[in-house]
Amino acid sequence: GDKEADVMDGFRFYITTKLANPAYTPEISARTSIIDFTVTMKGLEDQLLGRVILTEKAELEEERTKLMEDVTANKRKMQELEDNLLYRLTSTEGSLVEDESLIQVLQTTKVTAQEVTEKLNIAAETEIKINSAREEFRPVASRGSSLYFLIVEMSMVNVMYQTSLGQFLGLFDLSMARSAKSPIPSKRIANIIEYLTFAVFKYTARGLYEEHKFLFTLLLTLKIDLQGHKIKHNEFQSFIKGGAALDLNAVEPKPKKWILDMTWL
Repeated sequence: GDKEADVMDGFRFYITTKLANPAYTPEISARTSIIDFTVTMKGLEDQLLGRVILTEKAELEEERTKLMEDVTANKRKMQELEDNLLYRLTSTEGSLVEDESLIQVLQTTKVTAQEVTEKLNIAAETEIKINSAREEFRPVASRGSSLYFLIVEMSMVNVMYQTSLGQFLGLFDLSMARSAKSPIPSKRIANIIEYLTFAVFKYTARGLYEEHKFLFTLLLTLKIDLQGHKIKHNEFQSFIKGGAALDLNAVEPKPKKWILDMTWL
């Protein structure tokens, strides 16, 4: 680390870590490109929502993709106009009023900016409508995300319980393909959720030791009720962790000092 070494121009050095949230010094962060591949529950939910819409409402996802491309192109066009105008203003010599080419650029920029602004406003309204239609299938993605992270958490019970995201996505797509069809969106959503939940349960339970199957079933039930707001998060924590989830200062005081804190909780 105390010696400098010459490297070829195309040299690239990659380092990977299994740390969930590694902390690096500002010096290292400034000299390297750090990429976080960690899957979050919200991020996976959005990813699954895209897969659902692509299967159930393909035209809606295509319209959304095209809209995003148009918005990006219009914003880029606005930036180019501003940069061009700024360059002309700073490079023009003499009186600005007498420069006919600059006046023409100003007029063109003004007209184009108005057109682009109108397109961006229309795109914003369209995006709201598309997102509203997409949100209808949010429960499917939300259930899928909860199921995946429950499977991942089972690795803390036994390190052999490993399931890749690719395996789960395959199961997710299969559930949409095999679940009962319905022209009514609410019924179709319920069918996908029911099929997906049972398919994930069978798939996961098949690879668990007998002594851990009941634990998985219990956690699955609690996660579903927690997501459906049938139980509260603090109730869930108390049930899973017992007294360890309670705050000693928030509960009823101990009647006798000789009682241990852990015993009282």
